[in-house]
Amino acid sequence: RYARIGDVIVAVIKDALPQMPLERSEVIRAVIVRTCKEFKCEDGIIIRYDDNAAVIIDQKGNPKGTRVFGAIAEELRELNFTKIVSLAPEVL
Repeated sequence: RYARIGDVIVAVIKDALPQMPLERSEVIRAVIVRTCKEFKCEDGIIIRYDDNAAVIIDQKGNPKGTRVFGAIAEELRELNFTKIVSLAPEVL
């Protein structure tokens, strides 16, 4: 099955910066916030982003970081990812 906006995935860190708390080959959980594939909202609007993006979360669903770059979808609020929505600069 393919991951869509709001899905929680299990991923592996491929590249890491030296000052980051995450290390290479570490297994993490993340929630998808943007996809290049079109996403149809309940009101009929079709949203498509220029890139794929995810936010790293802990076991409770809280984001590990303190900043989120770029816009995210409104559907994340309905899926109880309110902390991620509050960090985002723009919600579509």
